[in-house]
Amino acid sequence: MHLFDFPEEIFSKILLHASLARGVKRALRLRLVCKLFSQALPPALFESRLLDSFKTDEILSDWAIENDHGATKLWHSYLVYRVHNEIRQPCQRRYLDLRLVAQRVCEETGADIETTIEALCWPALKQCTLPYINSKLEKEPLSPNLDLLCAAAYLNHISVAQRLLREGYSPHTETHLFLSPMELAAWAGNAQILQMFQENVPELEGLDPARVLDTAWRGKVGPASIRGAATRGDIEVVRLAIYPPSRAAPESTDFVDQVFGSFDCRSSTGVKLSIAQSATRDVEVYKYLEGFFSGPSYLSSDLTRHARLGNLEMVRYLLDAGADIRGVSGRLGPLAEACRRCHEDVVDLLLDRGADPHFIGDENVVNGDSAMHVVAASGSLAMVHKLIARGGDLFFMDMGIEMGCHALYSAVLLENTEMVKYLVAAGVDLKIYGETVLRAASLEGLDSMVEVLRGE
Repeated sequence: MHLFDFPEEIFSKILLHASLARGVKRALRLRLVCKLFSQALPPALFESRLLDSFKTDEILSDWAIENDHGATKLWHSYLVYRVHNEIRQPCQRRYLDLRLVAQRVCEETGADIETTIEALCWPALKQCTLPYINSKLEKEPLSPNLDLLCAAAYLNHISVAQRLLREGYSPHTETHLFLSPMELAAWAGNAQILQMFQENVPELEGLDPARVLDTAWRGKVGPASIRGAATRGDIEVVRLAIYPPSRAAPESTDFVDQVFGSFDCRSSTGVKLSIAQSATRDVEVYKYLEGFFSGPSYLSSDLTRHARLGNLEMVRYLLDAGADIRGVSGRLGPLAEACRRCHEDVVDLLLDRGADPHFIGDENVVNGDSAMHVVAASGSLAMVHKLIARGGDLFFMDMGIEMGCHALYSAVLLENTEMVKYLVAAGVDLKIYGETVLRAASLEGLDSMVEVLRGE
């Protein structure tokens, strides 16, 4: 009997056990087999619970401003699934607590539970997919009212937020599930709640003039609310976060302790504005925040960051503004970062502007990987063709080893049969590198790759 002829329930069980046997990364590659596998794999992977222990720090660190080709939607779907289905013992507190918040929101507002859970899984996405968050939740007392204030700020439930403010809960406080209510209100664009929070907090607290760098300050201006507004990419909300109508001098353009246009990016307030600036993919917001500083701050590092995130218009603006197309010396450059995440439009722009596919860092610094090395690890044969067409050379020597060997090694670990066959056909010499790559495939248990390499 053909695999596809099995009943749906049995086919799902086969994929479930394949996921358990292969692990998360190898299981996800099964989506590339065909459309049926692509559709059937996520439910099977969700049922396996393997994603509970998967480290998401790097994957979801900037999800709100990243063009990630679907990864965020997968993780959001998983979080919604777990919050709905956390019944197996022992239960995980992160999912139970998030469902409790959603239930309280519905009790107080009459909202639909499914819609509420789906909505709250967005602001909780980064925190609630971190495996170690459970140990933190289990060691500390519950904070249901603070979590509820966060939810009210994000979902724009004004009356709930008003009540919790009267009860003394601070809109500056983060929880293990959520960012602070002020940041969430700004991120969601809920201007009325943000203004209400601003009116209920001190003008400024925690800024010690005697300290050269003091990043613990907060007040009517956030600074978390500025970061939330910048992430949203809404210039009007950014202005509201920086210049609250309820501040002591509503006509002033000064920000806390510095004058507009002359900020030091290394000062206590300058650091926070720089963080907010790096949290947006909106060119207008980025330029507006740049105007607070005495000069351009981190153009080249921001170029690398937005190339990684796939934000084409930000990359274009930063290049026009004078960012170094090589990025920051000694680290992965913008082209390599864009290749790593398969952002083809960003790669095209960088190549058009003269990026070098072989750049690995300036002399006398620790080198990073070149774009040619990284592109094979990305698994995209189309991207390999693109770099070769624009001057990339598989036989370029990197630390005494041909680039093609690095590419072949990466392609084998990804189990990318088409990439392996292409590289061998393009001239990567298996007589020189084959045994090393074959040994690596065997050690990783990649039997299909062993067969492909021996066949070549």
